[in-house]
Amino acid sequence: MTFAKEKEMINNKYLFIIFTSDFYKFYYSLNTASTLRACNKEVCIFITGYSCNFIFNDWTAFDKKKSIESIKKNKMSSYEEILDICNELKIDFYYCDTALDLLNSKNKKLMNEIKIKPMGLYEVINKFKEDQIIFI
Repeated sequence: MTFAKEKEMINNKYLFIIFTSDFYKFYYSLNTASTLRACNKEVCIFITGYSCNFIFNDWTAFDKKKSIESIKKNKMSSYEEILDICNELKIDFYYCDTALDLLNSKNKKLMNEIKIKPMGLYEVINKFKEDQIIFI
């Protein structure tokens, strides 16, 4: 591999497609994305499927495994603190509008802590087709 090709691979952008219904996996995805961004990588997060439940005001109702309690007990950063870090690092957030239709959640109120815009799956994949895509 040439140095130029190796350098190109190191400088890639990262797209996280988060689909999980497990809050801890969702939470850890945000931690991983913010760590990559802190290492000067470009990061975008696309939230789809059951993960959309974690961007609503009533998101705690979807923490079926009670991960929030474990996070607090272990003195880890709260979900809101992680969102603040992502905002400070200027990570772009998008959600799948179709997923909201499938979850019958179109009229639910999105959290104020997250700056998020709708985007279609094709559009986001096409935008990052040359970059690293991480599916969780």
